[in-house]
Amino acid sequence: MPAHPSSGSPSSGSPSAPRRPARIHRAWWVALVAFVALVGAAAFRATPSVMIEPFRDEFGWSHGTISFAISVNIMLYGLTSPFAAALMERFGMRRVVSFALSLVAVGSGLTVFMTASWQLVLCWGLLVGLGTGSMALAFVATVTDRWFAARRGLVSGILTAGTATGQLVFLPLLALLIEDHGWRPASLIVTGVALAAVPLVWFLLRDRPEDVGLLPYGAAAPDGAAAPAESLGTGTPPSGPLDSVTLPPGTRGSTTVQAGAPGSPNVPSESPAAALGPSDQAASAPLAPSAVEPSQRGTGAATRAITALTTAARTKAFWLLAGTFAICGASTNGLVGTHFVPAAHDHGMPVTTAAGLLAVIGIFDLIGTVASGWLTDRFDPRLLLGVYYALRGVSLMVLPLLLAGEVHPPMLFFIVFYGLDWVATVPPTIALCREHFGSSGPIVFGWVLASHQIGAALVAFGAGLTRDAYGSYDLAWISAGALCAMAAAMALAIRRRIPRGLTAADQL
Repeated sequence: MPAHPSSGSPSSGSPSAPRRPARIHRAWWVALVAFVALVGAAAFRATPSVMIEPFRDEFGWSHGTISFAISVNIMLYGLTSPFAAALMERFGMRRVVSFALSLVAVGSGLTVFMTASWQLVLCWGLLVGLGTGSMALAFVATVTDRWFAARRGLVSGILTAGTATGQLVFLPLLALLIEDHGWRPASLIVTGVALAAVPLVWFLLRDRPEDVGLLPYGAAAPDGAAAPAESLGTGTPPSGPLDSVTLPPGTRGSTTVQAGAPGSPNVPSESPAAALGPSDQAASAPLAPSAVEPSQRGTGAATRAITALTTAARTKAFWLLAGTFAICGASTNGLVGTHFVPAAHDHGMPVTTAAGLLAVIGIFDLIGTVASGWLTDRFDPRLLLGVYYALRGVSLMVLPLLLAGEVHPPMLFFIVFYGLDWVATVPPTIALCREHFGSSGPIVFGWVLASHQIGAALVAFGAGLTRDAYGSYDLAWISAGALCAMAAAMALAIRRRIPRGLTAADQL
């Protein structure tokens, strides 16, 4: 009597079982929700930059007074980030981001009742700064590190583009609304959008792939065990019985995920490392113990953040990354993002036109940052940073010659170029944090981002004082250009760290 085929295997004479259509890996849906949250957070943070003139007209406040509130907002946007990254480890991304959106809604809504400048500092500076800081670029590093083993540079580029694109594309819409209806309806719209995003984040965002029985996108199963096909991003999910496979060492949490059992359609046994670029290989290869902090998921968020900082601060790479990123913030959010509109208005350009130019920067930033993520997967991040900062410095030094009452072709060239370069520095910086600091990379990047926002805050306030003292922003533009030249040299001084198992040739 012939033996029956084992359960889960097709009989020898029967046709092969139909294959399910390939599904999109859950990581991409998480990235989409994160992108929406980041677009909103950046738009909320940047809103006061189109309210400088309305605040002056209604309350009589100086540029310096209004810039101080904006600088508090920018600084908290950065200083909150490392603690938010640690809170995400302890309480999960979903809870932290939902609470942050609610805080933004409260801060924006309360501004319609303000009558004194300290209330602007409290609402837009403190509350909105804390809320948007909890959804800052450390959130990008957390999402990419947890959900992606491959294409990390590309994903970080896309999510980073969301932060700048939201900040810039929303500005002309708010400027039009303020011009027609005043600044209070604009504040209430920010409140409504923030509240509307809460259920989207709560129901669709998930903290870790193992929470839904998956490996990160592009991850290989441990020691020959078959991984879920969905984890590779292509291929067909297993149709046969499933058994549990413990996640590889280094994966946070002691959880198991489902892997295909014998009899299931085979997933390619080749490791997806072939799909990894130099930055991905450096992130997934073993690091020397001194560069990687052990998992501290159970410790307090503040302790985790401070421990990561004290460990990183012993390295030269941290201070070079923090210094270059401080200059990045000074030359983008602090100067151009805050003062381009009033500076152009000083030369006779309408506020709505100037805000529209910032929107064009946002559109090209989306292209430039995604391209930078793609390049980061393939080339030395230090060289990319050097080129980005050098070109940015040159463009800032010529900007005072381009400002006029009307938009001319040279100004359009500046806008397109500056858009491509706006936050193209973020994917290489995240890659270098991951390379040098391993599992603590997202939190260390949060501290690097804090330096970014400190630089932005100081220049936002200083440029306002410069305008009050000299009647123009020319000194601020030229000084920022010189700082960018310094940042280019600092970026090239960062030494590459080659993980064990890779050779120098693998990093090229």
